[in-house]
Amino acid sequence: MTRPSSPPPPGYAPVPAGPSPAAVFFGRVMRGDWAGSLKAAAWPTGLVVALAVALAIPDYGQDDEVVVGWSDRLRVALAMLLQAFGGGFDIRAASPGGMNDGGYRGGSPYENGYGDFDPGGQGQMTLSLVPLTVTVLWIGAMILGARGLRRQGAGLDAGVRVGVLSAAAVLVLGLYAQPEIEDVSVHSSPVLAALGALAIALVTTCAVLQRDAAAAWLAQRPGTLALVRAAGTAVRALGFVLLLCGLIGYITYCVQDDVNGTAMLVALAVLPNIALTVLSVCWGGSVEYDLRGQTNFIGGGSEHGSFGLGELGDAYNDWAVVGALAAGVVSALIVGFLAGRRSADRREQVTAGGLFLLGYLALTGITGLSVEYTGSVSDLNGRGIAEIAPSVADALLFGLLWVGGAVLVAPYLARMGGGPGGGAPAYPAPPSPYGPQGPYQPGGPNPYGPNPGPYTPPSPYTPPAPYNPAPGQQ
Repeated sequence: MTRPSSPPPPGYAPVPAGPSPAAVFFGRVMRGDWAGSLKAAAWPTGLVVALAVALAIPDYGQDDEVVVGWSDRLRVALAMLLQAFGGGFDIRAASPGGMNDGGYRGGSPYENGYGDFDPGGQGQMTLSLVPLTVTVLWIGAMILGARGLRRQGAGLDAGVRVGVLSAAAVLVLGLYAQPEIEDVSVHSSPVLAALGALAIALVTTCAVLQRDAAAAWLAQRPGTLALVRAAGTAVRALGFVLLLCGLIGYITYCVQDDVNGTAMLVALAVLPNIALTVLSVCWGGSVEYDLRGQTNFIGGGSEHGSFGLGELGDAYNDWAVVGALAAGVVSALIVGFLAGRRSADRREQVTAGGLFLLGYLALTGITGLSVEYTGSVSDLNGRGIAEIAPSVADALLFGLLWVGGAVLVAPYLARMGGGPGGGAPAYPAPPSPYGPQGPYQPGGPNPYGPNPGPYTPPSPYTPPAPYNPAPGQQ
């Protein structure tokens, strides 16, 4: 005989299971304002399309016989630009043969890409180059769109919508950027480009939309706030330094005899890459090149070389070396001045210098050019890899010396510029709740108390009574 179970206590009822916080958040994402998010995502997408159109306008030396039309040039330009988000640029043979006889020549930037490509049915070339100009402009356009959403009171759900729409737009552009020209096909890795664009868009838009909430959160954590301020100083210093070195490198490139307007236009897409190369040489580092594999050029094995200040003097003159060192000194002074000007103490100055060095090393690691080839590419026949990039080891060694020196003199640079110098706060102190203390005026309002009544001064001094000695004490 089983014992009956006891009834539940009065007033007891099972609590229904509600949706999880993640489900509620994604519900807001799906029910949100997709039209407003689409407007924000249109800024960076339109930027990439505009850059591709600008690169597709020149005919690149085809003259009367146009082999690659405007639409094909547009698709090739899109494939090259989408490498800014992690996409690829592969050239493969669609059928035996190639474009060795039918291709165009005459100074095309694609000449090493497919102008002289003759794979023999098995050839392939992979170009690895991150056009950092596109990455920087994409982030700037994303910030502009996110600021418009923040003014409308949008939250994190809007940032997710903008990221998804931006990634979808990059995916569509990547699928379109795969032309087939004269039995040679171009592949752009659209999925990888879309994932990279999604990551950049999510980080950028969420940081802009949550700026006020992040400021309130950081106000209660002084250590984290100092780290964020140091990161902002490092990013600003890196931007100014790359702008200076980019101008130097671009002007030096443009004054060469064999550089035309088309080459100048193409160089704008890799202006930060040029700036990092110039900075590496100005700080004493080198730009290294490697050629490995079995080719008709060097036979079997590898070839290695570098270009630094010594080679710069041999190619030009000693004044070129002096100018490069002067640019390196100015770059270090920019880092030191901003670190001293915007930092609250020495610890924050050292942190800003360290973060600057980390950013410089990270960008140097991705700024190079790599070409992996199989078959016949221009004058190279065989199989191998060609790479040219600034030396990361040199960047670390000389970066430590230059940035360390910049942080060392940062307080003195700040004092010379009228800043507070080391140890003093770089930001103004909050105003006193009592207001400025002016001269004392009797009968005026009391500046020391909350009551708005008039201030009553103390009673005047009353002198003591005159001294009258008692009888018998005179």
